[in-house]
Amino acid sequence: MKISKKILSFVFALVLLMTSVSFPASAKTASDFQDEIDYWEDFVSKNEASEEATQKLIDALDEQNSAISAEVADKEKEIYPKRVEINELNEQIATLEKRITELSNEITKIETQTEEQNKKIDEIYDVLGERLCASYMAGETSELEVFLSATSFEDFLTRSELLRQVAQHDNEVVSGLEEKIKELNEMLEDLTAKRTEIEESKVKIETDKKEREEKTAVLEKELAVLQKKENKIVDNLNRQNTLLEKYQNNQSYGNEQIAKTEREMREWEQQVQEDAGNSGSTGDGYVSSGGNHNFKKSSKGYISPIQDKSVYYSATYAQHSSRGSKSVDFCAPANRVFTNGKTYYTTNGAKIYAVAGGTVVTSYVQKTGGNVIIIDHGNGMRTLYAHCRVRYVSAGQRVNQGDVIALVGNTGTAVYPRPTSSNPVAGSHLHFQMLLNGSPVNPEKYLPSPLV
Repeated sequence: MKISKKILSFVFALVLLMTSVSFPASAKTASDFQDEIDYWEDFVSKNEASEEATQKLIDALDEQNSAISAEVADKEKEIYPKRVEINELNEQIATLEKRITELSNEITKIETQTEEQNKKIDEIYDVLGERLCASYMAGETSELEVFLSATSFEDFLTRSELLRQVAQHDNEVVSGLEEKIKELNEMLEDLTAKRTEIEESKVKIETDKKEREEKTAVLEKELAVLQKKENKIVDNLNRQNTLLEKYQNNQSYGNEQIAKTEREMREWEQQVQEDAGNSGSTGDGYVSSGGNHNFKKSSKGYISPIQDKSVYYSATYAQHSSRGSKSVDFCAPANRVFTNGKTYYTTNGAKIYAVAGGTVVTSYVQKTGGNVIIIDHGNGMRTLYAHCRVRYVSAGQRVNQGDVIALVGNTGTAVYPRPTSSNPVAGSHLHFQMLLNGSPVNPEKYLPSPLV
């Protein structure tokens, strides 16, 4: 799932807006207020859309992360016993290497002993050789010579025995040394065989270890790929969560701005209402100024704001007063409006007339009342026209009784039922109010009866 370029463009524009765009501290007109509210509502709406798109992406990333985490766990579970086996093989190899070292040390020790024994034999052979050489140089000594050279018979026996013992001793020494060398050679052969056997075992274990390491390396590589994907998803999740928090903060900020602007607008509207009630004059509200028309007038000089024959009070002064609004509503359903190929019998589009001559106090857009016009008729009377589809007059303009000042519509949030795409003119009516000396009065007592 990818965030659309449109949303990303909005986010970038939003950063610029947050740092460079500001509205006046106090809007000078209702239109300014409404533009500001519309801006922040659009701001909030776009952030809501971005939040929704980001949340969907986060949900998708969470699913991907759960799946990849499960794969990582399975792969680690598969690798773990192989790592244990490799560690065990390393321990076996270490033990064998230690034993090989010990045997090698013993072999070296025996070789040293054998070398020493051979050296002794060589020394003995050297002595015997010198002795034989001396004997040879002197000529062979016979027992007769030993006898003749003896001073006595006892001396003869002694010399003969000494010769025999020397020869026997030499033979015994050499034989002993040769036996020792034989024993050492047997030990050396045994140790060498053991070392060879252990070295062969070591080679076999190392081969086994290498095979396991190669298989484990493949799994480790697969694990690394999975972990890289997992880290990438987590990084993306962190970024999206940061964006989500930003959109939520932006919505909170936008809603605060909407509330602030609406509060300022209500204060402004209240002031407008107060100004509307303050005509600058006092009187009984009767008007005498006329206009170029043939409309029916009341005894107090007013005409109906709608001249359609089907016009009627859709909400009387008493009904409105019970709801807290001292005014009346007008409808004229015989008026036909064509919209999207359909015919609607509605007040929408009906002409709104100035009920008397006067000066337009204000012509503005209000959140609840939509397009609103207030006219000062003098003698303490002002009239208010709300929910207009369009306005044809502006503040300060002089109007005559019977002039068309607007068309009936359904602008503003206070209309009911609310317009829809299937019925865009729903809720159309004229909200009408009369204020005498600053206080609301019942229009039914000032307008003609019947209305037209």
